[in-house]
Amino acid sequence: MKAWKKLHADRPANTAGGESRRPVPIMIILILAASLSFPVSQAAAAESRRVEAGTGDVFELRYRQLQPGEPLLVIWTSSVSDYAGIFFGESSHWLKKGDSGRQFLVLGLDVMLKPGERVLEVELWSGGQLAEKLTVNLEVAGRDFPRKKLTVDQKYVTPPREVLARIKRESELLALVYSTSSPDWLAEGPFVLPCEGNLYPNFGQQRIYNNVPRSVHTGVDIAVPAGHPIAATNSGRVALASDLYYSGKTVVIDHGLGLFSSYSHLSKLLVKRGEMVKTGQVVGLAGSTGLSTGPHLHWAVRVYEARIDPLSLLELGF
Repeated sequence: MKAWKKLHADRPANTAGGESRRPVPIMIILILAASLSFPVSQAAAAESRRVEAGTGDVFELRYRQLQPGEPLLVIWTSSVSDYAGIFFGESSHWLKKGDSGRQFLVLGLDVMLKPGERVLEVELWSGGQLAEKLTVNLEVAGRDFPRKKLTVDQKYVTPPREVLARIKRESELLALVYSTSSPDWLAEGPFVLPCEGNLYPNFGQQRIYNNVPRSVHTGVDIAVPAGHPIAATNSGRVALASDLYYSGKTVVIDHGLGLFSSYSHLSKLLVKRGEMVKTGQVVGLAGSTGLSTGPHLHWAVRVYEARIDPLSLLELGF
């Protein structure tokens, strides 16, 4: 299973070929302005960087911080150019000018991404000819995550032999789910919190189970009583609704174009795979199934396989 997922818009005929680019843990999805239903106004918590080309094309970069576990919104406003070739790390994507002259990209800086300089390159094509090439240097800063010790059932630290095949099968299933997304933008309006409760912003926390360092926490926890309704953070298609060994009863929603949200440790599933859901629709009831120390919701977000802080969706103005 490849960690990098490419999407291709129509590309100029004379730009094909070139050296192949190996995947890196930075995920890019294309969002066409015509299909966007959420506002693109800048949220107060976000920063913005504007780059203007000699052609008149403008690129705006929006982000909370350039750190692991953060999304980067790239907005292209086309003046003359027909295509923009976007190169980030060793990944590439071609965007075709939409009817409104605007295109959108979301970059996911995975929680485990190493800090350092990243180069964003843009090729602007007009009339089948390269009109201009831009280079933008981005410095991804380091990020310190907290550590937490937890005491859990030993079967989750050292799984019994009889469940190893199940864990492997579920890992492969999740990899398949996160590698396959709707080509259409399914979200409608802004993203919202999936429930009310005591929210712990513990994204990226290093978990130490029974004195054994284990996984990095790639979501946020919201403490709620068992049976509390859990709602979809936005509309989309249910990509998975199943009982998993580690995350318990879990729902994964595909919001389209590579963006997923997941809801874990539920006591009851109220939707089925393939079902279309709306923002705020109850998809399950809170619980403590799987690797959990008490009733709560584990809420997580991915851009394909890039794990990002779910609270960022609220702060970037989606």
